[in-house]
Amino acid sequence: MEKNTDSNFPETTKADWLEQVRKETKGKDPMELDWQFNERIRLSPLYTPEEAPARSELPVDTGWQTGSYVGAGHADAVNTRALEELAGGSEALLFNLYHQPDLEEMARILENIELPYISLHCALYFPDRDPAELFRDLIYYLRHKKYDLAKIQGSVDFDPLFDWSDPPIKPLIRLLHFVSKRMPGFRVLQVNGSAFNTGPERSDSELALTIAKGAEYLNMLKEGGIPPEISNHHMQFSLSLGNSYYTNIAKLRALRILWANVLKGFGVKDIVLPHVAAHSGLDSLTSDVNGNLLKLTVQAMSAVSAGADVLFLLPADLPTEKGPTGYGYRMSRNIQQLLKLEAGFNELNDPAAGSHFLDTMTEKLAESAWEQFLEIEKQGGFAEVETI
Repeated sequence: MEKNTDSNFPETTKADWLEQVRKETKGKDPMELDWQFNERIRLSPLYTPEEAPARSELPVDTGWQTGSYVGAGHADAVNTRALEELAGGSEALLFNLYHQPDLEEMARILENIELPYISLHCALYFPDRDPAELFRDLIYYLRHKKYDLAKIQGSVDFDPLFDWSDPPIKPLIRLLHFVSKRMPGFRVLQVNGSAFNTGPERSDSELALTIAKGAEYLNMLKEGGIPPEISNHHMQFSLSLGNSYYTNIAKLRALRILWANVLKGFGVKDIVLPHVAAHSGLDSLTSDVNGNLLKLTVQAMSAVSAGADVLFLLPADLPTEKGPTGYGYRMSRNIQQLLKLEAGFNELNDPAAGSHFLDTMTEKLAESAWEQFLEIEKQGGFAEVETI
């Protein structure tokens, strides 16, 4: 690095910085400024290039899909909300379904929605849910509309180790066979890490459990004749965001590093980094709408800075007595639109790369998570640990 010759900005060292800290704090130990993230990770407020050399950018795509939640209710009301979200700039719709819609209801929900131009996601929240049945009905609808299946993007929330005591792997294998041949942009396997999110200080454990579950799926599906490359291509990781800006960034970046290591362990040569759907967490919001808007903005900035592929933000007024309202939905879209159209975040590839602090935090999270992942594997893998 070329030396700075400007006399107004003389060169300084970390020793100079530490000495200035002692002066400003009247003799306090600068170590008191360290962040004891958890019992395994301690972070300094300052890292120099010598301590943390700049690392290469992670190979993530620029930009993300602006996502919107579409709530439950009468089919016509759900359709109206979906169309309003699309008209407001949404690019990905997540339908939260609380019963299994029949073909007629599905047609009403999706009426006037041009599916080849958006990303369609479905999450099921009811007893005896059957993602395979929902997927079959969706395929019937798509064929009835004469859509090219190869142009349909999206996902079905099928997470066998999360939702079932007896994981329905065989139906999942059939779905994977189908999408691998006809729907390259559709994901039928979800690795939901939201249940492991118990606070920012436990992010390394959250990551360890998440990749352990993903590895368990690769193993199960490989035994069923599905190569890891295909399973990975049609897999989506779902992670919740908190209010710790730096933790969100480091967590999502660390996931990409960790999952690349898992794929290498399965012998995958052409590493395709995980497809990540980031979600704002309901437990991070309060009845203060304006405060929630700030929190959602912080969550959105951190998610897209870390390379999330699709981002879903809850309406800021969801926890209020009147919410959610059209205002809340609109603001959740507008936060993402501003980050794209005004701030240009969609033009950046891994902007956290080169930050000595964030690179170090990412590395330490990844190292701690990997150690815990190896312990899980020693105990027999995710399925065994979850049943203990």
